[in-house]
Amino acid sequence: MLQTIREHTQGWIAGTIISVIILTFALWGIHSYFVGGADSSNIAEVNGIEINKEQLAVAYERLRHQLPSSQVTANEAVLKQKALQALIDIEVLKQASTAQGYQIFDPQIDNYLQSMPEFQVDGQFSVERFQEILSSTLLSTSEFLDLIKTSLLIDQPKLGIVLTSFALPNETTYTISLVNQERDIQYIAIPLQNLMVQAAGLSTQKIQAYYDQHKKDFMTPEQVNIEYVELALKDIAEKITPTETMLRNFYNENINSYTQPMKWKLASVEISVANKNAISQDEIMQAKKTADSLAETMKTTDNLPKFINDNGGNLFNGTWMTLNQVPEEFQKAVGSLTRVGQVTEPFKTANGFSILKAVDIQTPKIQAFEEVKDKVKESYIHQHAEEKLAELREQLADAAYEHPDSLEFTAKTLNLPIKTSELFVKDKPGKDISQYKKVRDIAFSNDVINLQNNSDVITVNPETMIVLRVKSHVSSTLLPLADVTKQIEEKLKTQELDIQLAKLANNLKAQLQAGKDPQALAAAAKLKWNDVGMIGRYSTKVDSAILDLAFRLPHPSNTQKIVYGVTRLPTGYALVALKAVKNGDVSDKKQNHIFSEQVQSSEGVLEYELYKRDQSDKAKIKINN
Repeated sequence: MLQTIREHTQGWIAGTIISVIILTFALWGIHSYFVGGADSSNIAEVNGIEINKEQLAVAYERLRHQLPSSQVTANEAVLKQKALQALIDIEVLKQASTAQGYQIFDPQIDNYLQSMPEFQVDGQFSVERFQEILSSTLLSTSEFLDLIKTSLLIDQPKLGIVLTSFALPNETTYTISLVNQERDIQYIAIPLQNLMVQAAGLSTQKIQAYYDQHKKDFMTPEQVNIEYVELALKDIAEKITPTETMLRNFYNENINSYTQPMKWKLASVEISVANKNAISQDEIMQAKKTADSLAETMKTTDNLPKFINDNGGNLFNGTWMTLNQVPEEFQKAVGSLTRVGQVTEPFKTANGFSILKAVDIQTPKIQAFEEVKDKVKESYIHQHAEEKLAELREQLADAAYEHPDSLEFTAKTLNLPIKTSELFVKDKPGKDISQYKKVRDIAFSNDVINLQNNSDVITVNPETMIVLRVKSHVSSTLLPLADVTKQIEEKLKTQELDIQLAKLANNLKAQLQAGKDPQALAAAAKLKWNDVGMIGRYSTKVDSAILDLAFRLPHPSNTQKIVYGVTRLPTGYALVALKAVKNGDVSDKKQNHIFSEQVQSSEGVLEYELYKRDQSDKAKIKINN
């Protein structure tokens, strides 16, 4: 069982689960929880382990930045409680995993990190991509590795529960009967424009009353414009002018970067083994014997291409390849080829045995300084610009924090101009620096807009960072009644028509339930029954509101052979008649298996939720008010 779980943890299901958890932690800022915080005052305890105010503040700020400012103001206490509960849940699950003997070791962390698609370029782990993403999240490498470790630790019980759940045959059958169920329906559409009764005249008092009760709907959006100082890698790079001596020293220090790697032209022979999943010892010995014989022949043959075609084909097509371009299972063998004509000993591969021959070899070649001078200069400038950017970032953060009421000191200290944006709102990108959501979110944060402090350093992208403060603030204001009277009149008229239409639809429903003839009733109202027939719950033949109502109505019975219901449509109302229900089934064994897996997965998720609740109930949780 444990081996099965371990195998599943390498698959896409486990990868998806763990990736979601890791990205969630990073989004919420829960990484600060794993690595500790500066504020020692405790906000909660879980079995004696403390959670402090600094950890809660980071989690809350991350959550708050995801929501519009109006929601944050109205739900501040709820958001803080949600952030605290997330921290508590993480600590409960972490302790539960540790108590049950689960462990995570460094090789597991390294393997998982390198397998994360977010950090891969062309299917390979990219250090540059990794650093780029980390800089955008403001996480250090050690913080992110701690994050992965805790995530993997917490997720082991979840994988154990989810991947060992099961579905009984009757559960699968019942699910199929519901999911594939079909219903026989008819409906009448009652559009607004068909309503003969017109809305009554709207009095001034009604318009004024609606205006007074819905003032929040007639507010102009809050706006700010900001001033900011900007550190940009390109600006720093433009000021770096290395001498010839500096470039030569850099070239010598990084000579490996300017060395063309060793290359091979390879010929190969593959001895395939039948039934690779159940290879017998005799088959292996026979294949090895054949491989040894072919290896000796390859050392002396003069007609190598014909020989190769007769014995398995050439995997490499005689093209020049570096060691990194060779498939991993061949790399050790290729690395042993140091002279032209050399043949490897037969070695085991996924398909059987292989033999390689060096058709030609190019030894490593150091490119002369003059050949790569421009490349050396570009690398020199980029590396030193990045180092300078990191240094100036610390100065920027310190200066903005030590003088929070102005950017003058910061700009003077770093010799940077103070730039100004246009007015912008929180929820709509502007054309300048306000096009970035993180900039708008921080500009409208409590610390910046209300307390009038400088922001922290904001990483706009890996090569650009800013500190901002609000220059001017235009509060949300109420539009005068005269400007919105027409809008209110249209709103009230539509509401009145909607009420009358709903009454008409429900009156028709009541008459049908009382036994009136459906066709005669529809004709009298100048309406038409649409006979849909049997449809499934995912049908696109009718409006989604009609489909939803059709599958919520109770089954017809002996006393009520047709069941009626009314639903709202974008253009009016619909009266729906349910005539019959047919339970679904599946004759295809493959589809039945798919349903079984889905039921199993749902059961596993439910069981894990119960596991989490049980662990929380057992934990001694203390919240300090």
